[in-house]
Order: sequence, then C-alpha cells, then structure tokens
Amino acid sequence: MKSPLILLFTRDGDFAQSVCEALTGTGTVVLIARDVRDGLQIVCQRGRELDFALMDFDNGSHGMTLLSAVHTCYEQLPILVTTWEDAEHACSLAYANGARTCLKKPLSPAGFAKVIADVTAPHHQPVAA
Repeated sequence: MKSPLILLFTRDGDFAQSVCEALTGTGTVVLIARDVRDGLQIVCQRGRELDFALMDFDNGSHGMTLLSAVHTCYEQLPILVTTWEDAEHACSLAYANGARTCLKKPLSPAGFAKVIADVTAPHHQPVAA
C-alpha cells in the first residue's frame, strides 16, 4: 500500500511541526516547500503522486500563486488553506482558486488531523473558517 503524499507550503517551522504531529502514525510523507519555486518544482516532479496539498497563506500572494498553479494542473487534488490574518478575504480568494477548505490558525494537532481526514474523504463539501 502506498503511503499518502502531501505537499506542505509554509515558511512557519512551528506550523510545519504541528502538521507533522497531526499526521503521526498515518504513514504520510510530507514534502515541504518553503517558497513558490520549491512548491512548483514538487508539483512538476511529483504532482500526480500527491494525495493532498496544504498551503499556509501567511506568505500573502505567493501562496495564492502556488494554489492557483496547483489547482490548474491538478483540479481534483484536495487543497486546504490556512491563514492567520484577514481570514474572510483570504478564504474567499482560496475558494475561488480551488481550495476545498480554509481555516484560521492556530489549529490543534487533533483538530487538524480531523480536518485533513474530512478534506480527503470522497464527496467532501467545503468547510468555512
């Protein structure tokens, strides 16, 4: 059985660690992109293998650029967006660019694990922040 593979786009080391904690025991492999260039490289090389993408919008429009590119290339890929500030505006933009869910940080590892399970489940409906 193939281990789930996710793309994590964030510059926040604490957030990356929280994501890894939330996925402990799932066998998930996390590919971390710290900038758009790294994110695009991962998508170009391994996009068809990805099971899920998580994009941290604390990087402003750079995260939106990557979200738009990933969604354009892999329309069916479940994408979750997180943000600290201006969650309503960021979430509106994220949904318009293909995100399935948008959440305001901080998130507990347990709550985050549940959201990931919900987002990757078949027939998922968007979840509001």
